[in-house]
Amino acid sequence: MYILNKLRNLSGWRSGTKQISIDATIPLISLPVLTLIAAQTIYLTIIVFVVTPIIIYHLHHNFLRFLPRSKFFLMWTITSVVMLMIIFELCVVPLLEIVVEENYVFMAGVVGGIFCGFKTKVKSDSAVQTDNLTHESEVVKASEEICLMCKKPPPARTYHCRTCQTCVAGREYHCRWLDCCIGSNNLRWYLGCLLCSSVAFIYGSNLTMTSVCHPFVLIGTILLPDDCSDVYHQLDLAVCLVSGIYSLLGGLVVLGYLIYHVYLIFLRTTAQERRISSSKNGCSGLLSSYFGNEM
Repeated sequence: MYILNKLRNLSGWRSGTKQISIDATIPLISLPVLTLIAAQTIYLTIIVFVVTPIIIYHLHHNFLRFLPRSKFFLMWTITSVVMLMIIFELCVVPLLEIVVEENYVFMAGVVGGIFCGFKTKVKSDSAVQTDNLTHESEVVKASEEICLMCKKPPPARTYHCRTCQTCVAGREYHCRWLDCCIGSNNLRWYLGCLLCSSVAFIYGSNLTMTSVCHPFVLIGTILLPDDCSDVYHQLDLAVCLVSGIYSLLGGLVVLGYLIYHVYLIFLRTTAQERRISSSKNGCSGLLSSYFGNEM
């Protein structure tokens, strides 16, 4: 007990040791384990990539959504980025199949995504968003309705977030992967995060898979992976391949959200407003209702 008390005093936190919830530690353990399992055979790779989203969905539906501000998805994002960077720099780069400039481009995308993601969380303070919009008298007009949760009259195009427990101006949805609401005050940073992340994920995936697989030339100097059947004979190469596939799938999902938000900007609307309009159409709005509430 004396040693534990000394560790609490040396931890640097004023309140002593900082407790980490169980749901936040799951990604720290499960992601590396799943990667090693998927790297054993091609069949296990397929099984892991098919079963994992199903498990995460049931975990969220039956457990995580009842926890206030669960850090599971945020820790999954952080663990994924750190793990992919470590594999790329320690396993892919030493293969000497990519040039220094390509690594610089990849790292620029990673750093840009992390910076924009950090700014997205910093700018997600709904009070700042509301204050900023309140001063724009030409855009915002006082609403006659009162938020039943906040007991305050919100500005126009302001919606309540049940997760953040406050009203958010220009609300798109609550992004669980960044653990913050996306609104008018941080939408630009969020779009920057999506852009940089999609470039880093997809470009890093291409560099990884063309380094461990037999590549072919598509156009000019553009390489794409061709034959990857030999990588499972060596564990480190198989881990690189699994990380490349994971990075590609993540990049495509992020790119899809980027295209979706560009489309919403073109329509001059938000995901929240589309969810509300779609929900009035009955069954056709169920999918939009789910993704409009949180990502």
